[in-house]
Amino acid sequence: MKHSISFLLLILSLASQNAFSNSSPLNSNSLSVNSEQETVKIFYRNDTFQIQGLTGIGTIQIYTIIGNEIERYNSESLENFKKSIRLESGNMYIVRVETKSIVKTYKLIAN
Repeated sequence: MKHSISFLLLILSLASQNAFSNSSPLNSNSLSVNSEQETVKIFYRNDTFQIQGLTGIGTIQIYTIIGNEIERYNSESLENFKKSIRLESGNMYIVRVETKSIVKTYKLIAN
């Protein structure tokens, strides 16, 4: 239990200040990463999870807000990443993206 709480605190401390919600593809749900001047967009709609704005090969993990891993995609191309997954509408999730050079976390609200 102590490790679960520590892990959750680590995830939350690394998470972005913005929560992403995807009620419409026209909404601007993006985060500008100042150090690399890139825009990352995270979408979830119609049971499809998608990331735009990243390149290279990486691992993507999706966690519940309490730190339980619900999905992991290893050695995936991050360009036009798109996977079918079922997330509970209205719940918040933590998305962790790791490559050889970076680790980024994002909040996602499933609609």
